[in-house]
Amino acid sequence: MIQRILLALGAIAIAWTTMVCGVRNESRTGEPELMSRHSRGQPFVSQTVLASGPAPSGTWSLSAYQSFVADQRADRITVSGTLPEGGRATLTLHHRPNDTTSALVLTAGEAPRGLNVQLDGAGQALRCTGSLPTMAPGPFSVSMERGGSGWAATTGGHTLQCVSTDSSGHPSVSAGLRRIDIDSIEIDGTASSPQGMRWFLTGLGVGLFAFLGMVAMRRRMPNAAALAATGLLMGSPITAIDGARLAEALRLAQASDDWLPVTIALTLASLAIACGLASSLARRSLLMGAIPTGFLAAAWAVTWTVSGATGWVYTVLFGAALGALVWAQVQANRLRFYNIISLALACALIGALEVMVRFSAVGNVWNAANTQQGAGSTATLIEQFEDLEAGQFTAYPAKGFPVRLGKKQAPKRVVCLGASSTGGAFQNDSLAEFYPALLNQLSPDDTEVVNQGVGGWNSFHLRQFLDGHADRLDSDVWTIYLGVNENLPTAMPFADLYTAWKAGDLSERTRSLDNIRLFQGLRLLVRGMRPGGGVGVSAPDLRDNLAHIIGVAKERNIRVLLMSEGVRPDPRVLWHYFDVMSELAAAHSHVAYLDTASVLDRFNDRAFIDTNHLTPTGHSSVARAIDAELRRLGWY
Repeated sequence: MIQRILLALGAIAIAWTTMVCGVRNESRTGEPELMSRHSRGQPFVSQTVLASGPAPSGTWSLSAYQSFVADQRADRITVSGTLPEGGRATLTLHHRPNDTTSALVLTAGEAPRGLNVQLDGAGQALRCTGSLPTMAPGPFSVSMERGGSGWAATTGGHTLQCVSTDSSGHPSVSAGLRRIDIDSIEIDGTASSPQGMRWFLTGLGVGLFAFLGMVAMRRRMPNAAALAATGLLMGSPITAIDGARLAEALRLAQASDDWLPVTIALTLASLAIACGLASSLARRSLLMGAIPTGFLAAAWAVTWTVSGATGWVYTVLFGAALGALVWAQVQANRLRFYNIISLALACALIGALEVMVRFSAVGNVWNAANTQQGAGSTATLIEQFEDLEAGQFTAYPAKGFPVRLGKKQAPKRVVCLGASSTGGAFQNDSLAEFYPALLNQLSPDDTEVVNQGVGGWNSFHLRQFLDGHADRLDSDVWTIYLGVNENLPTAMPFADLYTAWKAGDLSERTRSLDNIRLFQGLRLLVRGMRPGGGVGVSAPDLRDNLAHIIGVAKERNIRVLLMSEGVRPDPRVLWHYFDVMSELAAAHSHVAYLDTASVLDRFNDRAFIDTNHLTPTGHSSVARAIDAELRRLGWY
């Protein structure tokens, strides 16, 4: 009776998992009737940036500047959906992906505006009459219709009428960077709503098939049927995590994101079935017992794209070791040295699987260099703390510590503090190319500007540095350009990491394991299962660090200019940090805030080499913006 209940639960679980994964996949990749999904080909953006969790059932999703575009010309579009915190939606009656178009732009926290805009940037305001209420994050419904000399947009009984010369075209709705969820779209009176019924029926079919299969298996292999049901149950808890986010955490870039819970459930169930068949056949001979596990190993190797003769040799060894281990369990009562043989086979099994993974596409990304080096890794964090503590000046501060400063060369000194975009990024050959040097050329004759930025630093590093070196800087103004490194995912906050390092509890004790692919996969899985994405410096931590720095500056009569760090494709992903800077500036007379992220955003990709490091255009625009602000403030 208990086993039958387990089989039923396994069937229900795989039915539910299939239905949920199918609905999410349709939401992310499908489109309404009479419309097409258009993508700008946006470079990689973290799923934790695009959305905080899975899309609600019964919606379509748009993110990273994707659009739904009507297949036919029309004069009216009505959209209902949900706008997230920091989200944006753009409606237009004439979709032009590569040129400006007359559009209604909805931004969370702002009143909708009529703009001549490219779908991925700001634009020029249209001549409009009337107004629409401020868009709060949450549900929205808005209509846009051609008429008169332009178009009119309505929501909640309010109307905005804008002048436009656009001719009739294909209406569309586009997202900004963050994901918006669309409940329904209506084009010229024809409405479309997401269809989830087919996935409900598909899930029922899969569940019924699984249940009948396990019932048939139970007659010959009751234990295998029970294990298969347990494997099918394993996918359900994973549906609580967005499949795309889990695939990202596991670095499975080529995986079918939304189907990952189903894949895991079927993988575990296939392992149980193969072992069950091996157990039955192993009663005849060792060779017969290895046949099902050999087929399982081959199937996994094809799925993982194992390559090379060595990879396939170890695939065969994995299948043989697994079959032999099952055979040893079946023959336990008659086998001499059972414990030693089982241990040896288990070691061989793990070793063969490790080499299989090494020679697969998965193994290429589950290596020590990819998972343990770079920003936020334990090795890098320890190196940063050691260099900060040692205080050894550098010639080019890509990491470690800033450059040594000489004696003051002018009556006033401006010190530029920040991370790689300030003090050292390998995209630039010399500090003369960074904005502090360019600002020095713009500054008055009685002022010098010096660079004390360090690649990889955030507000925590600056706080520690200024506590010990504020007087040495001999400065009148500090500029602080931060944001990206605050947002790095880490195991715990930077302050706790630093405390653990000081106490000797933060070390690379697992260095010997770093080259083991299976260990790296387990580590990534554990990280991916964590709720949310822990960051090194949260917004409250940033407030605490900057408040401390501001206090240090006040004691020395130093003025502080806080600056938002520019990022692509959309600077608003760091809005919570920028709000902290703005609020602190408003609360202190010797502190000001400059929204450099918005300044850089006007230049779009021309200001950035990658997501945040600056081109010569970016550096010069930051230098000019700081110069103008310091002159306005009368700080030099």
